[in-house]
Order: sequence, then C-alpha cells, then structure tokens
Amino acid sequence: MFNKGKIQRYNAEQGFGFITMNAGGQDVFFHIRDLPNREIEPAIGENLKFMIVEENGKFKADNIMRLDLMCELSQAENSELPLVGQTQVDHLKSSQRKLGISMLAGLIGLLVLAVLGSQLYQYYQERQQLKVQQLVEEQKKIIAAQRAALGDSVSDEIIVKEKREEAAALSAAATVKPASVSPVVVASQTQFSCDGRTHCSQMRSYEEAVFFLKNCPGNQMDGDNDGQPCENDSRW
Repeated sequence: MFNKGKIQRYNAEQGFGFITMNAGGQDVFFHIRDLPNREIEPAIGENLKFMIVEENGKFKADNIMRLDLMCELSQAENSELPLVGQTQVDHLKSSQRKLGISMLAGLIGLLVLAVLGSQLYQYYQERQQLKVQQLVEEQKKIIAAQRAALGDSVSDEIIVKEKREEAAALSAAATVKPASVSPVVVASQTQFSCDGRTHCSQMRSYEEAVFFLKNCPGNQMDGDNDGQPCENDSRW
C-alpha cells in the first residue's frame, strides 16, 4: 500500500533522510539511491508517495515517487510544447530566408558576370578598331615616305609614261583590221546545222564536213588532227 509524506530532514553528505507520513506515525527512513531522478537533490518539505518495505530487519521507503518533481516536470513539458512548435516555425522561416538570400546572391553573381562579359567584349572591339586605325595610319606614313623619297618629278614621269602607254594601246586597237571570214564558212554557218552525223561518208560536201568538224561535237572526220576533215575521201 502506498503512503504519502514529506521529507523531514536529509543528509546530503550521507545520502539519506527521513520522511514524515501524512497519516502520522514514526518517520520512515529513505536513501538517495531509491529516489527517481536522484541527480536532483531532495528538498525539505518535498512531497513523496512511497511504500514501506522491510530490509535487514529495518523498515524503509521504497518505490518512491517524487510528486512535486513530477508536477514540475509535467508543467515544464506542457510549457515547452508551444515553444518547440515556435522553434520549428522559426527554423523554417530562417531556412527560407537563407534560401532567398542564396538565390539573390546567385542572381547578383550572374548579373555581375554578364556585365563584366559585356565590358570585356566592348573592350576587345575597341582594341581591334584601334589596331586597324593604327595599321591604316602606318600604311599612310609608309606611302607618304615612299612618295617623298621618289620625288615629284619621278611621279610626274610615271604618270606621263602611263598616259603614253594607254594612248599607244588605244591607237593599236584602232588600227587592227578585223579578220577576214571565208565566204565558205559564212555560207556553211547559214545552211548547215549539227544533226548527229559524225563520219565523212555521211557528209554531202567538203564545206559541210568543215562545218561539222568545227562546230559539232563527237565527229570522227580528222584522223590526223590537222584541222582538215575527210582528206582521204575521193569525192573531193
């Protein structure tokens, strides 16, 4: 049977004390090793629930329950429940803030890289244009130096020589007579046409053979390749 009582006195150095029963009677001995949560030192006046057992011919308290301590622990657990929930919410909000900051930092980093890339490309383009301008200026200087070295008189002589050569070429072109065209060829060009014949035996005249040899592909009328068709034909 369980009894209730309060700690009347306790010797912390020896680890034992005595309990005064609520129902009255002789105080009951207890030892710290029989208390639950013995890392928490017993306090005078602390309410206990216990059973009285006999050990080595003496009575003592056993199966002790620390009622005040149990009540305090229960209240602490109940008060910590909302705190735990709030802690989880705070942790979630903190994680979201960290994620948002990380994403913002990433976007800023990408923006910075894009700006740097654009500036580097613009710098490269400007450098290329500057190099081209420098090359043009150097070429102009080289040409100017060459002209200065040749002198104006030499330049004038070159211009006069070029004009003379141009005039001579125009004069020679004007005096060239057009090549005479054989009446036979002209006539043949007007009265003959390529129709697939390729041999001398198929020709009706020497003029026709000449036309086919000069104008029609695939013919076989000039065995020695001297430009004269059908030389062995006895008809002409």
